[in-house]
Amino acid sequence: MNGNTTTDKVAKIGGGAAAIGILSMIFGRNGGSSLAKLGSLAAIGSLAYQAYQKYQQNQTQAAPVSEENFAVTEQNAQASSQVILQAMIAAAASDGAISEQEKQAILGEAGQDPELHQWIEQAMYQPATVQQIAAQVGNNPALAAQVYLAARVVCADLARKEIVFLADLAEALGLDDALVEQLEQQAGF
Repeated sequence: MNGNTTTDKVAKIGGGAAAIGILSMIFGRNGGSSLAKLGSLAAIGSLAYQAYQKYQQNQTQAAPVSEENFAVTEQNAQASSQVILQAMIAAAASDGAISEQEKQAILGEAGQDPELHQWIEQAMYQPATVQQIAAQVGNNPALAAQVYLAARVVCADLARKEIVFLADLAEALGLDDALVEQLEQQAGF
C-alpha cells in the first residue's frame, strides 16, 4: 500500500513476519506497543491485500478487488476491528477454552475502557461462531481475507481443533483454497 507510513514501516521490518509479531503483541503473547496497537489493522490489511493480489494473478475468474478495499479508514476501522477481534477470540477458543493467560492478555490490551472490557468479556464468554463472523463480514472479500489472516495468526501451532476451525471459517467466509494458501504464505506459514 503505497504512501501509508504504517504499512511502509511494516514492509521495511519484514512484511509477513512483522505482522505476525504485531498481532502476537496485540494478542498479548509478547507484550504491547503503540506501533502494534496503531498499525495492526493496517498490517493485516496490507498482508491480506498482497496475498489477494498474488491470488488474482493466478485466477482467471477472480473478481478484482482494489487496494482501497483493504485500507483502514475511520469509517471502517471500528467495524473491521470488532469482527477481526471476534475472529481472534474465536480462534483462541477453538482449542476448547481461552486460557487465563490469553484472557488477561486480551483484556490488558483494552486499556482502562470499561465498555470495551465488558464487550471483550462477553465475546470471550460466548465466542462468535464462524457463521456469525461470516455474517458480519458479508460479501466483502477484503475483510474476509483479513479476518481469516488474523484468526490464522492466533492458531499458529495448529492443533486438530484449530485446523477444523480454520477450515470452517474459510468455508463460511467463501475463501477458496488457493486464496487461503496465499494468505498463509504471505503471513509466513
